[in-house]
Amino acid sequence: MPTPGDPIPRLLVSDFDFAPRDAERLRAALGADHVLLVKGRDAVRETLTTHPEADVLAGFFPPADVLDRAPNLRWIALASAGADHVLGAGLVRADGPAVTTANGVHAVPISEFVFSMMLLWARHWPEMLALQRAHDWPEQRRKRALTGRELFGATLAVVGVGAIGRRVAQLGRAFGMRVTGTTRSAQPGTHDPDLDDLVPLARLDALLAEADYVVIAVPATPQTHHLIGAQQLRAMKPSAFFVNIARGSVVDEHALIAALHAGRIGGAGLDVVEDEPLAADSPLWNMPNVIISPHVSGVTPSYSARFTDLLLENLARFQAGEPLRNLVSIEHGY
Repeated sequence: MPTPGDPIPRLLVSDFDFAPRDAERLRAALGADHVLLVKGRDAVRETLTTHPEADVLAGFFPPADVLDRAPNLRWIALASAGADHVLGAGLVRADGPAVTTANGVHAVPISEFVFSMMLLWARHWPEMLALQRAHDWPEQRRKRALTGRELFGATLAVVGVGAIGRRVAQLGRAFGMRVTGTTRSAQPGTHDPDLDDLVPLARLDALLAEADYVVIAVPATPQTHHLIGAQQLRAMKPSAFFVNIARGSVVDEHALIAALHAGRIGGAGLDVVEDEPLAADSPLWNMPNVIISPHVSGVTPSYSARFTDLLLENLARFQAGEPLRNLVSIEHGY
């Protein structure tokens, strides 16, 4: 472990794809000799083996044997909002390095992505783009099938009001929607300035029954595994549009497919699925009431800058011996 007078950190190793400007910001803050940027997990493994002084690792997917390869590691700074993969790998330990997430970095891009899916659905954009590709200007009778819905006045239910869910709620308010939500810690009568109604998770089914749009934004934990199953899908309106930008494990995919096929819900926008990549023979691909994206809702050119901002703030805290932001809790599972 570092001794008094040693630089903090001794060495930050990362395979995150920092933009050039952000890489320079890191080097300027820590000193070029204390930052080692590599490409790929194999390079991370090799670097940690050859640089036992490394005490900070930043990136999306730490090697499963990182604790064996890096005996002086004191902090793993994840570039992802979720920590389910490191918890599942046993990398979060009471006697191990601190682990933080990039919670908050994704709030803007993912919330905008959610509304892009909702608007695609509400205004029949998949059908209209198909008409465009076919050079088909429909006559009046067929135009009526393209009559859109308004978000204004509709009810939006946000399941999980964390950084992402809160931003979704705020955008919902901007669209003039009635916004409801639920969190693990909500108590009866809890007031939230960004929602019209915040209810305990025990009232999830009642919350879903009122919603025209449902957005899933909870972390993946043992407690949220298949949080949305057949019972919850039956509680929804037949016209409801369901969006999952959390993790595929939160939704019972077989129950979702059955509900979509039977028309028990109106449609779904899925940026995540239970097993990624989605199998080529999955019925979800060809369902006319499903919009699929390949787990890209949080990716924009601003990702590097936002992650670097958070990393630099936490590096300052690390150097000062102060608590880090977004520490992962074994008890909570995120």
